[in-house]
Amino acid sequence: MSIRFHHLILAVFFAGTLTSCKNNAPEETRLIPSNALAVVTIDPNALAEKLQNGGISIDSVISKIFEKDTAAAKDRKSVDEFRKNAGFDWTRPIHYFVVRKQAPDRTNISIMTVLASLSDTSKFLRFIRSGEHTGNNKIVRENLFSYTEQGPGNIIAWDQHHIISMFYQHPVKPYYDTAKMKFIIPERPDYSKEMLSEVVKLFSQKDKESMRSVKGFSEMYKTRAEGYLFSTTDNLTGSFPFLPLQLPKLEEMVKGNHTAATLAFEDGKIIMNAVTHINKPLGNILKKYAGPTVPISLTDHYPSQNINGIVLASFNPEIFGGLLKQLEIEGLVNEFMKKSEISSQDFYESMKGDIAIVVSDLGMANTEPQYRDDELFLVKQRPTGKMIMNIPVGNKESFRKLMNKAAAMGTVYKEGNNYKGSDLIRTLGFYLQANEQQLILASDSITCQQYLQGTAKANISEEVKAHFKGKSTAFYFNIANTIGGFIKDSTSNYYHSLLTAKNTVKDIRGSSDNFSDGKIKAVVELRMQNEKQNSLVTLTSLFADIAVDARQVAKKEKELEEKMFPSGIPAVIRAN
Repeated sequence: MSIRFHHLILAVFFAGTLTSCKNNAPEETRLIPSNALAVVTIDPNALAEKLQNGGISIDSVISKIFEKDTAAAKDRKSVDEFRKNAGFDWTRPIHYFVVRKQAPDRTNISIMTVLASLSDTSKFLRFIRSGEHTGNNKIVRENLFSYTEQGPGNIIAWDQHHIISMFYQHPVKPYYDTAKMKFIIPERPDYSKEMLSEVVKLFSQKDKESMRSVKGFSEMYKTRAEGYLFSTTDNLTGSFPFLPLQLPKLEEMVKGNHTAATLAFEDGKIIMNAVTHINKPLGNILKKYAGPTVPISLTDHYPSQNINGIVLASFNPEIFGGLLKQLEIEGLVNEFMKKSEISSQDFYESMKGDIAIVVSDLGMANTEPQYRDDELFLVKQRPTGKMIMNIPVGNKESFRKLMNKAAAMGTVYKEGNNYKGSDLIRTLGFYLQANEQQLILASDSITCQQYLQGTAKANISEEVKAHFKGKSTAFYFNIANTIGGFIKDSTSNYYHSLLTAKNTVKDIRGSSDNFSDGKIKAVVELRMQNEKQNSLVTLTSLFADIAVDARQVAKKEKELEEKMFPSGIPAVIRAN
């Protein structure tokens, strides 16, 4: 009996070990290299289920897109052919990933790739061999895959189960030839050879060389969602060839940080939950210089009832000094600034660590034109709006040193106890006023003075304020209100789509917590006007209207081109 019990314990332990070691990442992600900077995953099967539960099918959405265009039969047929007869497996996730690397000449190479699954390779081959999709591009068979080039910088490759479409960018870097005394533009690299080399790597790489071997990436898929986002800073330092000196400590602080996020379509809103995992060197700094929470009170007296957006942030200014010390460049920075009689410490100590930005009354206003060419130009419109940025002052002595230096340079001038922006600031379209309490950057002097009086009461809902409470950063943007301000009297070709968007989407808000337990949590919510319907179902009408407007615009542009350049004109002239 005891022996059997002992065997049972071992079996349970073994089963638990297998479960804990299970790789949750989709099988096809073995084609995504572990050095990818970012990966975006969309699950079309999960999206289709959401639509089906809401009483909507993909076919009905496509029908709506084409119903207003009687000449769209050919385009509709192409879409249906791609969906049903191209051999794609629409029950499997679709991935988009980005890789950046540095070439020997220190130019940055960007590689953007879409990865999908195939259910029927023979169907796919018939689809691309139809001529309409590949033209005269030949199909080449390699050991592990086949491929066809779709033009400079684009290659499509596939094996029995997977397909990738790669977009490759390797810009040339001009250099100055001192002997010839002129700039030389090198020949463009051989895209075909470089692209093919990257494709071979993807199809031949081992599991341990892929994203499936990255723990944070695999764990992200434990949560069921319609979409996923993973980004890492491991290879970020190679993307900054413009740094004037090598910073060994920078790579130490950057390596090992990653963000994993899930996207879920819920009733009345789309929610993205993100967790950023911080490595130990950077985490020690964030823990030592822990920040306070956002300054909601700085928005209380904003002088408008028509607020479009709010951005709030709060941090411990000492963190900048901590970063300079960790990077071992504080002395170098201070030596560089010595002639200005200002230290790096003066910069970050002059701030309290709070920032509040409020934008309101965005829209279009009628203005008199500068030149009256004809009756069509008698009335023109320009964007208008109000804005306040408030940065409370920390150390007053450090702040005075900075502002006096700015006054000596002519950027500001002193008026009593206040500093005000010079003509340069006003030319840029801003009004600046500062004292030993705060620095205000405003859209105009009237808005600034009304804000400083402190008698106005901003129209910010208590619900939004509650969402901001206790956060280190927060933002809010009223989408419906903003669109309404811009489409008034609009003649845009996308007016119908904009009107649908205004009646569909309400607002977006987001926030992040302070660093805790090795990570930073954040959440973003896109809220719909209809709070009871699933957000994906709600958005289908908007997507369809945008597609309809886009087709109508393209049709008008084509008709206009035909009028200006009849088919009898040589193609070379029409193209230019």
